[in-house]
Amino acid sequence: MAETSGAKFLSQAEFARHRGVSRKAVTTWKQKGLLVLDGAGRVDVEATEWNLDQRPATYRGGVTHRPVRAQDGNNASHAEAAPKPAPKPAPEPQPRPAPLDGDGGQEDAFDPDDPNLPTAIAVRRKENWLGLHRKQIVERDGSKLVDRPAAEAAFFEEGRALRDAWLAWPARVAIEMADELKIEPRQLTPVLTAYVKKHLTELGEPSAGEFG
Repeated sequence: MAETSGAKFLSQAEFARHRGVSRKAVTTWKQKGLLVLDGAGRVDVEATEWNLDQRPATYRGGVTHRPVRAQDGNNASHAEAAPKPAPKPAPEPQPRPAPLDGDGGQEDAFDPDDPNLPTAIAVRRKENWLGLHRKQIVERDGSKLVDRPAAEAAFFEEGRALRDAWLAWPARVAIEMADELKIEPRQLTPVLTAYVKKHLTELGEPSAGEFG
């Protein structure tokens, strides 16, 4: 593990270990604007810890993590002691890069099924899904999409009709073939029926639920 003591810039994963918190907590700080990042996306340790130490000692019934420095309310010169934040990096292009494995410093991947998303991300998820739903409606009305239950029912009925027609085939053609071969139809019909049933078994019977 890389030594992080005294380092001025750390990756987000390294900063989480430095503060003794989870990477999710660091991601939350970033979303709240508490992280100060340099142009490479690394955390400016001194400036970020100053931001974190300005929070109240208690927050939503808990105690904030404040191991580095605590602001003295009676110290009038605390503003002069505040470190200069590093220049903010340019906004990252969308879509968001995929998360890296290990300790690459990349924040946790976005989970669209998370019921506790931040408000801004939840609104974006809702708008994306509404857009996809409206796109499906337009494509369905333009005959680019079909109704799945109706398509499954049509395939099932067609498959069953073909199966029944094939099962009836031996009895229908046995008489004509027997005349050509100069044999009794009752000798030929079982042979043709067994042949048809063998192939139907290999194909499988049509099932209403086999399209799932």
